[in-house]
Order: sequence, then structure tokens, then C-alpha cells
Amino acid sequence: MKMSYRDKVILLSILVIFVWVIGVMFFIKPKFEDLDKANTELDEKILTLNKKQEEIAADEGLEDRVKEAYKNVTNIANNFYDKMTTDEVSTLIDTKLDEVKITNDSMKLSQYSSATLATVNASPIEAATEIDRIATKKLVDNNVVEVTEESSNNGPVTVPAYNINFGYNCKLSDLQEFLEKLRTNNQKSLVVTACTIDDINESTISGSMTLVLMMMPRMQNPLEVNNQTDTSSAAATDTSSAAESEAS
Repeated sequence: MKMSYRDKVILLSILVIFVWVIGVMFFIKPKFEDLDKANTELDEKILTLNKKQEEIAADEGLEDRVKEAYKNVTNIANNFYDKMTTDEVSTLIDTKLDEVKITNDSMKLSQYSSATLATVNASPIEAATEIDRIATKKLVDNNVVEVTEESSNNGPVTVPAYNINFGYNCKLSDLQEFLEKLRTNNQKSLVVTACTIDDINESTISGSMTLVLMMMPRMQNPLEVNNQTDTSSAAATDTSSAAESEAS
């Protein structure tokens, strides 16, 4: 059958349309879909990048801040005794009393308990307590620790503690020396909370005393802990890689 020129044109047009549709369906459309997917992934990566940049900016100087914070925590902890057992506490108190020739009897230690610190003040404060009047002198302490249940601006902090109670007899000057040593000791967390004197006019005075000994566990340097963790992880990775290499 002989086709006319008009039929040939129509057939050619149909073939061109068919090829165009095939091209759109199998080549152009998938490429547009891939482009849309790539744009979506690009937007997600840009958001992730912006977030990481914000984190990097926030972490700028982080190591120095950690060092400063650890230094401050260590300085505060140095004012406290480290954690001790009841036997260690008893030995400590006996030693301090023996140093100033105070005889004690019937010493009683509480169970391992806690004390609440409202403030740890680094500013010089003039103390005015019964102990000051017994010592007949003013005590100025650069690290005054107040034991109270009241809250403070920084919030109360609970630390491990023991309560110690005992009777004593000594010269008044020996008692004054004992109190002064508590004030000037590097650790400020052995605090007299009550002290009675039966007769202050006696050459050898007697009475009872109650102490609270507060403790603070020492914190590890977080930078050193982090470095040790990274070293352990790297060593474990190297060991695993070596084992896989030997196996292959």
C-alpha cells in the first residue's frame, strides 16, 4: 500500500511524539527526580553543617573552660577531707587532740551520714560564734563553711559527713590551741558545732564537744579521663584491625 505524503507526515509526527514520550518517561523524568532528591539531600547536609558549625562555635575554648572549672572544683575539694572510714575518723580526732594534750573519753561517732552546705564563701568573713568567745579572739577565715538546711543562691549541696561527740579535759589554753588549729588547717571541713565548759575558772577545764567532719570525694580530671578513653578506643581499633589482617 502506497502512502501519501500526508500519511507519511502524520506517521512521522506520531513516531516523534512516541520517541519524545519514551524519552521523557525513561530519561528526563528520572533525571529530574534524581535532581530533586539531590537538592533535598543538599538542604539536609547544609542544615547539618550549620548545626555542626554552631556546635564548634559553642565548643570554642571548651578545653580552657574545663580546665578552669576543674581547677575551681579541686580548690573547693581541697578544703574538705577525703572520704574516710569510722576507724580513720577516730584516729584523726585522737591524733589532733593528742597534739594539743586534750584528754577525751567516751568518743561516739555517728553512722556515715550527710551534711548540707548552704554556702562555701571565698570572701573573708568575720565569724562570731560561741567558739570565738571561748578562744577569746576573732577568727577570720577565707573559706567559711556554713552547715545549714537553708537554701542559698547556688543551692544547697549535700556532702558525706560524720558527727563526733566526746567529753574532754585540758587547760583552757590547750582548748584554744585546738580551735585555732582547726581554723588554720588546710582542710576546713572539721567544724565544732557545740562545745561546753563545766567551769572555766578551773585550772583544768572539762566539758563536752561535738564536731562534724565533712568529706568530699576527689574528682578525676575530665580531660585526662577523655584522653584515656580515646587511647583505649584507638588501641582496641588497632588490635581489631591487626586481628582481621592476620585472619585474611
